[in-house]
Amino acid sequence: MATPPAARPAIQLEVGGQKLRLSANADPAHLEVLAAMVNERITALQRGTRSATHATLLALVALDLADEVVAARKRADEARADRDRAVAEAARDVARCREEARVALTEAIAEVDRALLDDDLLAAHDG
Repeated sequence: MATPPAARPAIQLEVGGQKLRLSANADPAHLEVLAAMVNERITALQRGTRSATHATLLALVALDLADEVVAARKRADEARADRDRAVAEAARDVARCREEARVALTEAIAEVDRALLDDDLLAAHDG
């Protein structure tokens, strides 16, 4: 018989005055940081909107956090696009350097060949 998976520890949090008991795989300390973040935002909103209901405050916090997620995703997309442009530019630079090196080597080999040919001609003429 298969052994049942280990029970996830229960985590108790308070978010917006609501006591929550969660069973999650997440790190409890991380969840506490997230709960504190939400609670701080609720407190800040309460100062400016004293007549807002609890549900309204939670909705406003959710919208604010969603806005931050969208902005972070946009910044990440822009960073990826910048990275892709930089990689493409670097690849073009490498290709250009490779071609310049090929041309320089070809010219150097041709110069050595001419020098050897000149030496052979001089030796044949002197000999």
